[in-house]
Amino acid sequence: MHSQYAGMRPARPVRRAVRAAAGCLALFLAACGSQPRGEGNYLLDDIDAQRTLPDAGWEALKAELPPVPTEADVLPVEGLSRNERFRFGVDPRSIQIAPGLIVRYTLRAVSDMGAENISYESVRCGTREWRTVALYRPGAGWQRPVHDEWRPLLPNTIQHLLRNGVLCSGGGPAGAKASDLVYRVRHWDRYADAMAGRNTQ
Repeated sequence: MHSQYAGMRPARPVRRAVRAAAGCLALFLAACGSQPRGEGNYLLDDIDAQRTLPDAGWEALKAELPPVPTEADVLPVEGLSRNERFRFGVDPRSIQIAPGLIVRYTLRAVSDMGAENISYESVRCGTREWRTVALYRPGAGWQRPVHDEWRPLLPNTIQHLLRNGVLCSGGGPAGAKASDLVYRVRHWDRYADAMAGRNTQ
């Protein structure tokens, strides 16, 4: 049985509307796929992990960043290198578990000359990568870093130590809650994979 509408062409207004809608959809998809990382565009870690959501504005992200820690706020963590020239500390208030097997935290590093560097960082547990989300500048607050891309973890770095056994375990966060990770940072020398050999000697 043939429909009474078989072979009929849609009216011109309908065809125009369909073409217009298709054109808008194509432009939208192109914009989503090639939106530049220019000023005012900033990928949050969970957005970057999913790769299906649009960029978020830097100012919106900046408003969500944790407070800048002082020396009294951080939990001390020692570097792996015997020639380490920095004292490190992680702010327990900043530790957050994010989508995409990501853990975020604020790291405070002070050189043996007294120079201070504070960064809000992320570690992607599943792929062994890390990135700088924001850098603190005295008098200016949190600032967008020049290099915010995901980078492989390098051996003997503080990020490598934190990822392996302290913040991450088995390819994912080492706990279900941020408080679990705070506990592990507080006792980092007990959980860090790099310390396993030393703890048995």
